[in-house]
Amino acid sequence: MDWQGINEFLAVVENGSFTRAAKILDVSTSHVSRSVAQLESRLGVALLKRTTRSLKLTEAGQQYAASLSSIQSAMEEANLALQGEQQEPKGTIRVSCAGDFAAKHVAPKLAQFCQRYTQVSMVMDFNNRNVDLISEGVDLAIRFGRMADSNLIARPLTTRVMTLVASPDYLTQFGAPTHPEQLIEHNCLYAVTNRWRFKVDGAIKEYKISGRWRSNNGEALLQACLTGLGIAHLAQDIVEEYVSNGRLVSLLAPYQVADNASWLVYPNRDLMPLRVRLLIDFLIAEFNQD
Repeated sequence: MDWQGINEFLAVVENGSFTRAAKILDVSTSHVSRSVAQLESRLGVALLKRTTRSLKLTEAGQQYAASLSSIQSAMEEANLALQGEQQEPKGTIRVSCAGDFAAKHVAPKLAQFCQRYTQVSMVMDFNNRNVDLISEGVDLAIRFGRMADSNLIARPLTTRVMTLVASPDYLTQFGAPTHPEQLIEHNCLYAVTNRWRFKVDGAIKEYKISGRWRSNNGEALLQACLTGLGIAHLAQDIVEEYVSNGRLVSLLAPYQVADNASWLVYPNRDLMPLRVRLLIDFLIAEFNQD
C-alpha cells in the first residue's frame, strides 16, 4: 500500500485546514496540499471540497477518513503493545457535549481520568449541534433525551427525570395548570421541540405547547423561568435547588415521565484506541456508582 499523502490527509481532517495541518506536521502548507492532491489523483476521487473560505470532506472523503482512523488506531495499539505500554494510554480524546450536566457532572470525571492517566489529553467541545462523530474526528459525545436508532453505540450514564416549573410570581398572575391539557393556555418556555410528553391514564401522550421564549440552552430557559416569564420543562437536577428554596414551584408532578437520560455515544468501531475504551469504562463505572 502506498501511504504517501495519508498522514497529511488525516492531519487536514483532524485540524480543519491545510495551514494547521502543516504546522502540526512541521512541513510547508504547499507540501500538505500537494500530498493530498497526489493522494486524490491516485485514488481517482476527490476527498475534500476546497473553497476560499471553507474546507469540507466529500462523501468519499468521510468514508475514507473513517476507515483510515480505524487503521491508525490499530497501528497506535500495535506500537504501544510492542513498547510494553499497552496499559499506559496516550494521546488526545475529543468529547462533544452541551449543557450544565456535562459541565457540572461530566467535566470533573474527565479531569479525574486525566489525573489518573497523565499521558492523556482531553478536549471538551461544548456545542448544541448534533455533530457527526466520525467525519469530525470526535471520540465520544454526551447527549440528552431519548436516543433514535443510528449506527452509533449509546449507553446510558444516568436517568434524568423531567420537571415542570414556574415562578411563584407567574403562578400568582396566571394560575397553575392542573392537567397537561391546560398548558396550551400558558406561555411555555421550550427548547428543541414544542411537544411535551406526559403520562396520562397510564400512557405517554404528547401535548403541543406554545410560548414567546425558545432556546436550546438549559440555563437560558431556567433564567427566563426565574424571572416569571413562563413555564419551563427541565431536568430535575437543574431545577431542584430552586424548587427547594422556593424560587420555583414544581407542577404536574404525577404526570411526569422518567424515560429521559444522559447518554454516552460513540462510533461502533472494532478498533478503538485504548484511551477511549478506558474512558468509556471509567465513565460508566463512575455514574453507576453515584
